[in-house]
Amino acid sequence: MEVCPTLSVEDAISTDKVSLSVTRKDMVELPSEDLADILEELPGDEQQALFSALDSEKAAETLAEAEPRAQRQIIANLRKERARNIFSEMSIPQLAGLFTVLPHDNVTQFMQLLDKDQYERVRSILSEREATANSIMSHEFITVTKYITVGEVIEKIRHSEFDPHNISYIYVVNEDNETLLGVIDLREMLLATDNKTIGDIMASPVITAEDDDVQDDLAEIFAKYHYEMIPLSMPGIASSVLFITMIL
Repeated sequence: MEVCPTLSVEDAISTDKVSLSVTRKDMVELPSEDLADILEELPGDEQQALFSALDSEKAAETLAEAEPRAQRQIIANLRKERARNIFSEMSIPQLAGLFTVLPHDNVTQFMQLLDKDQYERVRSILSEREATANSIMSHEFITVTKYITVGEVIEKIRHSEFDPHNISYIYVVNEDNETLLGVIDLREMLLATDNKTIGDIMASPVITAEDDDVQDDLAEIFAKYHYEMIPLSMPGIASSVLFITMIL
């Protein structure tokens, strides 16, 4: 089957759940969750054709959302360089989750495609399922003080190079950038008037995880609160002070 600039998979493949006839541009604009659902319904050739049309970032997001059976099917047919590019776009927990469902031989093969930091962190998680939050945290996040206005924060984001994955929430800290005061969902901030201060709309107190929480503990927190990121409370400092890191 040929994949043309405008991708049509068997013109329109229909199942009980999906009917697909989309352009490459359409696919990029679909949420990764929807693309994962589509991939899960397609037979092998069409599944590979659709996945191959995604850029590395979208492919990584979609692969992370797919069910284990589809993940195994997709990754079994990836060329090494393509796999390397996709893995570079995935977070450590996403990679660990993916490798958990793969056959051992595939894990050994694909682990070699990770950079040194990825390799060590993923290996730590795979080899010790009791890995703590501290081993899978990220240091990329956005903080502001409570006195800044909504309009100023939005302008700051627009003129920055923040990774889109790191701006789901805005974290509010004191002037020393040490005490975590509150959190704002980006969607809620966009609905507020520009002259509102962040302190007026922030949610407080903030749900946090402990640095020695194991994966089962973290899974329960994410399942209970439905957050995409959770700040991590570090030990050895005053209880009111948090070094903010995100469990991704």
